Amino acid sequence: MVPDPAAVSRRRVLATLGGGVAALAGGTAAVGATEPTALPDPITDAATNHYPTPPEVDTLWRPPVTEAHASAAVETLAATVAESRRRWDEIGDVEDEGAPITTDSGGWLEDARESLDEGDYPTALFRARYGLQFAGEALGYARAEQDAVDRAALGDRAVALTERAQAVASDLKPYPTSEPARDLGWYVRIEAEVQSASALADRALPDDDSGGSDGDASGGELDPRVAGELTAGLLRAELDARSAERYRDLLSERLASETTPHAEALRTAADRFRADLRGYPTREDARERYVGEADEYGPWEVAHSRLAQWCLGSSAPVPWRTPIDADLLALRAVALSIGLARRRAHETAVERLVVEPDDTGFDSGYALAAKRRAQATYRSVVGDDPSPLLVTQIGRAVEDLQVAAVGFVGGRDEPMWRERLEAYLYALVGRAKLEAFPPLRDAITDPD
Repeated sequence: MVPDPAAVSRRRVLATLGGGVAALAGGTAAVGATEPTALPDPITDAATNHYPTPPEVDTLWRPPVTEAHASAAVETLAATVAESRRRWDEIGDVEDEGAPITTDSGGWLEDARESLDEGDYPTALFRARYGLQFAGEALGYARAEQDAVDRAALGDRAVALTERAQAVASDLKPYPTSEPARDLGWYVRIEAEVQSASALADRALPDDDSGGSDGDASGGELDPRVAGELTAGLLRAELDARSAERYRDLLSERLASETTPHAEALRTAADRFRADLRGYPTREDARERYVGEADEYGPWEVAHSRLAQWCLGSSAPVPWRTPIDADLLALRAVALSIGLARRRAHETAVERLVVEPDDTGFDSGYALAAKRRAQATYRSVVGDDPSPLLVTQIGRAVEDLQVAAVGFVGGRDEPMWRERLEAYLYALVGRAKLEAFPPLRDAITDPD
C-alpha cells in the first residue's frame, strides 16, 4: 500500500533515518512515487544519493581476457618501467617544466601485478595499459635526452601497427553472424580496439610533407616531450592491436558452422541513422529556442542548456573523439545509434521536464523520483543478461544514472537547487536514452 503523503509525520521521517541509508532510500521512494515534494530536501538529497544505481557495463559483458593476454600486457609495462628507470638514473634531473611527472608507471605496474595475482585479468590488462601512458612518456623522453630515438624507426613501427590493425579489420568481413545480437557486440569491441590502435599509431606515421615536423627547427632531433608522447602511443597501440587479434580469434571459435553475412545490414542501418540525425536541431538551435539571450540563469535556463549540451552535437553525430574508419561498419553503426539515442533522449527529456520558466528553485524530490523511474527502466530494458550488442550501446546512459547524485558536480559556489537539478537531469536523460536503445538495437540486427 502506498502511504498517504499527508500522513508522513516527523516521527516517521526520523524512524526512516534511523534505519540507515538503505531504508531511507526505499522509504522515501515510496512517498516520492505519489508526491515528489512531500519530504524536506535534506532527506530526499540523501535518499537520492543512496538509491541503487546500475553496475559498470563491463560487468554485464565484455570479451574474456585470459591470463596469457593480461600477463603479456603486464610484462610489456614492466620492461618499459625497467628501461625508463635505468635511463633516468643515468640522466638525473632535467630543467624542464614539461618533463614527465614520474620516471616509471606512477604505481600502475604494482596495481596491475596485484590484479594479475588475484586472477582479475581484465583489470590487470586495464591497469597495464593505463600505466603505459606514464611509463611510455618517461621512456621516450629519456631516450630523446640520450639521443637514443630513431624517428624513422618510430615511423616504421607505426606503419607496422597500422597494417596489423587493418589486417584484423579485414578479417572481420563480411561480418558473419550466427546470433546477431551477440556476435555484433563482439565485432563492435574488436573494431574499437582496431580504431584505438590505428589512432594511436597515426601520430607517429612518417610525414612526407614536413620531413620531420616533430623535430627541432632544423628537422633534426626529436623534442623529448614529443618522443614521450609517440613512445607511449605506440606501446598502447601495440596492446590494442594484440587485444583486437585475441578477441577476433575468440569470436571465430564461437561462430556456428552456418553463418549469415551482416555487412549490408550494417551499412543500411548506418545510412538510416545518419539520415535521421539530419532532422534534429543543433545544440545552438536548442539553446536559442529555450534559453535565448537570458541575463540570468535560473533552473529553466540551466536545465535546457544542460540538455542541449549533453544530447545535441554541434556538428558530427558520432560520439567518438576521433574519426571512425568508414570500413569499421559495426563500430560506425553503433556510434551513429548512440548519437541518435542522445537526440531522441533530448526530445523525451524536454517533454518530461518538470521545470517552469519562472522557477527559482528545485526540489530534490523530483531527482529521487526520476532516479527511481530510471532504475525501473534499466531493469526492464537491460535486465540481468543483456545482449553484447546492447551493452556496447548503453555505456553513457548507465554513467548518467551512476552520477545522478546531489553534489556530484561539486561546485562550491553553486546554489543547492542547481546541484539537485543536475542530479534530476542526469536521471532524466539516462532513462530517456535507455528507452531509445531497444529499437535502435533491433534496427542493427534486422534492418528489414
